[in-house]
Amino acid sequence: MWWRATFWILASFSLPIALTIWVYAMEHPVIPRAWLFRRHPSSAGQVNCQTLIADPQPPLNIRSSPVVASDNKIASLPNGTTLAVVDEQNGWLRINSPLQGWVYKELTVTSCAPTATALKGTPTSSLSPVEQGHQLLAIATEQYQSGRLEGAIALAQTISPQSPTYSSAQLLVQQWQQDWHTAEAKYYIAQKALRDQRWRDVMEQVAGYPDIRYWREKLTALVQQAIAQEQKISQNPVAPRR
Repeated sequence: MWWRATFWILASFSLPIALTIWVYAMEHPVIPRAWLFRRHPSSAGQVNCQTLIADPQPPLNIRSSPVVASDNKIASLPNGTTLAVVDEQNGWLRINSPLQGWVYKELTVTSCAPTATALKGTPTSSLSPVEQGHQLLAIATEQYQSGRLEGAIALAQTISPQSPTYSSAQLLVQQWQQDWHTAEAKYYIAQKALRDQRWRDVMEQVAGYPDIRYWREKLTALVQQAIAQEQKISQNPVAPRR
């Protein structure tokens, strides 16, 4: 049945991601759980968020006003710097630490975690090299899964060579780029197959699809359309010519 096919396709996409995240979290208990799920303030406890610079072309410019102009650049900061955000306006963030000014939001990443976590929202710069490496890699991984490849790579590359996580981060960056290219290529193959009404070819792209949440969600939408169209045809077959 078509609905069973849909169920198994969706399950095959979501389960590996969930298991991977769970295993990684168990092996790295110092990592804030913000990259596992996003929570909002509630009666169960408040949420502590931190914003880090993740500019694909660092350093990030700090400006005196929320606009790109030749005369409003006041400083620049490297990737991985923790920012204290006090306001947001039209895609810009106003910060008051480590200095006052405005930064472009798309060149930052924000991670939120319950205050009860092990690190309790400690700024990245205040952590030990081990904790800092784990935290930066966890946040970069979430950015990668969310579809921000360049920001994820920029953040992962800020991990210190003295960190035990450094070698793993460098290997991950290479793997991310390879998997991203594969996922993107297979997605566009499926997209063309859908336009050409080759429903089976769309569903064939599921096999071996990289474990990237952003691309799997996009491919799932195409697969669902292909299944629906195939079901529609099977329920309304074209009458044979007389």
